[in-house]
Amino acid sequence: MIEQIENQEMIRELMKNKLIYGAISIILVVLVSKIILNLLRKLIDKFLGGRVVKKSDVNKNKISTISKALYSVIRVVIIFIAITMILDIFGINTSTLIATAGVGGVAIALGTQTLIADFIKGIFIILDDKIRVGEWIMAAGVEGEVEALDFRVTKVRDFDGSLHIIPNSEITTVRNFNRGFMASEATFSVSYDTSLEEVKDMVAKVSNELSQMEEYKKVFKEKFEIFEIKDLNEFSYKVRIIARVRAGLQWEISRKARILIKKEMEERNIKSSLVEYGKNEEI
Repeated sequence: MIEQIENQEMIRELMKNKLIYGAISIILVVLVSKIILNLLRKLIDKFLGGRVVKKSDVNKNKISTISKALYSVIRVVIIFIAITMILDIFGINTSTLIATAGVGGVAIALGTQTLIADFIKGIFIILDDKIRVGEWIMAAGVEGEVEALDFRVTKVRDFDGSLHIIPNSEITTVRNFNRGFMASEATFSVSYDTSLEEVKDMVAKVSNELSQMEEYKKVFKEKFEIFEIKDLNEFSYKVRIIARVRAGLQWEISRKARILIKKEMEERNIKSSLVEYGKNEEI
């Protein structure tokens, strides 16, 4: 009887010690996990917010997005490891759980290869700063303005208003119309009785007028000049002029140049073609 009581007391003492050990172990696992997460958070912020990144022209909002996404992935991994360790403390066999998670992970990976490729490609697109919201681009056979950019898809609105949702894995090359200086051009026809010297004088006047406009004073890298005589038609020749302007304004300036050229042609009484034999060439 006395031995039974002593055994029970011993078992209770062991259980009590085991519970205390378990509680302390759980607290330590939680504390260590939090410390590791805080350290990794600081490392991510330091790496993505370092001097090199700050001095670059990478969009800061994109860096913030990458930082949050990377931290979320690491956080899930650390929490999974912590839960596995806590279950081990309680004597629960976690090898089956890990094996099941591994098999499930492989199955999910095989079924979501494209999704993973989209995600990884999205990270590199953002890191390389290939595309920004609001830019006019051509990618995956689509040309238009970037409306949204995330890790999985890029949304592009084309000229007629259609919205194209492009998986990032399909974006292999990008033609960006909003970087550096771009060519702004205009083409017009004049009759053969208009000398090339007069055309040059007209282009110079239009170019100077455009560059002196308040909204375009800091836009031009190179003013409009005659690039080529594009065609020699039956009653006229076609002139192509080109300027180098700040990216994003090339189309606006081309439209403005055509308006001013038309106005200047009217003032100089320059015709776009000659009427011969009762017919007029359409330009």
